Amino acid sequence: MTKLSLVLLCFISLTALSAQSNSQQGLYFVGFSDKAGTPYRVEEPEAFLSERALERRKKVDMEITDLDLPISPDYEKRIAEQGLDIWLRSKWMNGVVVPATKAQMEKIRRLEFVDTTFYAAPLQYERTVSAPRPTNFSQPAPDVESVPVSQTFYGFGYKDLSRMNGDSLHRLGFRGSGVWVAVFDGGFPGVQYKDFLGYDQVEAVPGNYDLVEQDSTALDGSTHGATVLSTMAAHHPFFFIGTAPEAKYILFKTENSRGEHRMEEVNYAIALEMADSVGVDLVNSSLGYTTFTDTSMDYGFKDLNGRTSPASIAIGRAFDRGMIVVTSAGNNGADEWKYIGIPADAPKAFSIGALDADDERAYFSSFGSTADGLPKPDVSGPGVMVAAVAANGQGMTGANGTSLSAPLVTGLIACLLQAVPEATNQQILDAIRSTASLADAPDDAVGYGKPDFAAAYRYLLDQVQQP
Repeated sequence: MTKLSLVLLCFISLTALSAQSNSQQGLYFVGFSDKAGTPYRVEEPEAFLSERALERRKKVDMEITDLDLPISPDYEKRIAEQGLDIWLRSKWMNGVVVPATKAQMEKIRRLEFVDTTFYAAPLQYERTVSAPRPTNFSQPAPDVESVPVSQTFYGFGYKDLSRMNGDSLHRLGFRGSGVWVAVFDGGFPGVQYKDFLGYDQVEAVPGNYDLVEQDSTALDGSTHGATVLSTMAAHHPFFFIGTAPEAKYILFKTENSRGEHRMEEVNYAIALEMADSVGVDLVNSSLGYTTFTDTSMDYGFKDLNGRTSPASIAIGRAFDRGMIVVTSAGNNGADEWKYIGIPADAPKAFSIGALDADDERAYFSSFGSTADGLPKPDVSGPGVMVAAVAANGQGMTGANGTSLSAPLVTGLIACLLQAVPEATNQQILDAIRSTASLADAPDDAVGYGKPDFAAAYRYLLDQVQQP
C-alpha cells in the first residue's frame, strides 16, 4: 500500500536503529530524565494551557501534572551547546528532536540528564528558522448559512450523513458549532480556496501547522488530507455539505511524503500536545502505521498493544485530558497482514472500520483485535464510494477507505459534542457504542457496528441531562 492511499499503514520499532553513516545526519529523539529547571508550575497552568484546555480538564476531573509542564530550558541549552539545533519539543515525551550524526549522539547519550534516545528518520528538509514555536490558531469558526436538511440542499453529502442518522442531529440544529476539530494528515492543498470548503471569508480558512517541514502552513503536500477534511467541513448548498460544516478546524501536517519513518509517530504525538494546549476537543487522524521505508522500524502483531508507539501512548494522554481521538482502523483486511494499524491499537482511540453499501464490512477494512485482546475496531462507518470534494477543489470524487469512514464519524461526534456539551468524552463514546447496530455482540470485523447518532443523542440525554 502506498503512502496516504486513503489509510496509511506503516510500522516502526522503538528499539531499532537504522544504518546511518557516522557523518550523516539523521533526526533523533532525545528524552530527558526530568523537568528540572522549567520555569512553569502546575499551580499556574494558564501560563502554558489555554482556557479551553483547562475547562476540558475540569470536565473530566483531570489535574494538571508534571507531564503537562513544558520541558526544561536548561536541558535545551545543554543540547544546543553540543552544536545541535532543536527541531521539535515534546512535553509529554519530555524531550526534543534534533538533527545529529552518530558521533554527536554518542556525546548526547553521555549527558547525565538524558535517559532515552532513538533514531527517528533521515534528515530530508532544511529549515530556515530555529526551533519554531506553534503558530497562532485564533482563526474564527466558519460563518456558514443554515439550510434545510434534505437531499436537495445537502447534495452528495446527504447519503453518507443519513446512513448514520446524522441528518437527525442536523435537523435539530447541531452541525458542530462551537467544537474545535484537529485533523492530522499529509497535507491540505487547496483548502484556502472558496470552491473547496465553501468559505466566503479568507479568515475562516482553518488554522494550520506543518510539523514535517517546520513552517506555519500545512496547506501543501499530499492531497489526502484535503479529501478527508472535505467530508466534514465542506459547505456547498445544493452540491455537497459535510457532516460538521460549522465546526472549527485546525490542520496539522504530520506525514512526510518522502518516506515512512518513526518520525511521523513523534510528529503525531507532538501534534496531539499542541492540539490539547490550544483547546481542541476532537481529533481525526486518517493515518496508520505498520511497515516503514526503513524496515528495521517495522512493527509485528505483538506490538499492537497500545503501549509501544509514541502515537498510541499520546492518544491515551489526550483522552485522559478530555479529548476524543478518532482514527482509521486500516485498509489491510484483504492482505496477508489483515489487522488494524497503529495507533488504532490504543485502548482510548476510537478506531473506525469501513462498511460497504450493504452495511457489511468492506473487503479492505482491517480486522481486530489488538495483541492483548482489546476489541477493535470500535465502530464502522460508510467507507465505499464516499462523497468527497476532489483535491483540486473542482467537482466531486467517490473515495474508498477507512480514511473516509473515520472523518464521517468524527464530524458527527462534533455534532454530539455540541448537542450535549456537558457530556464527557467517555460518555460520548459509550453512547455511540451502546446504540450501534451490534451493541450486544461486537466482533473483530466491524466492532460495535454502524453508529446511530440519533439514538446516541437520545441515550446521552437519558444518561447526562436531568429533567
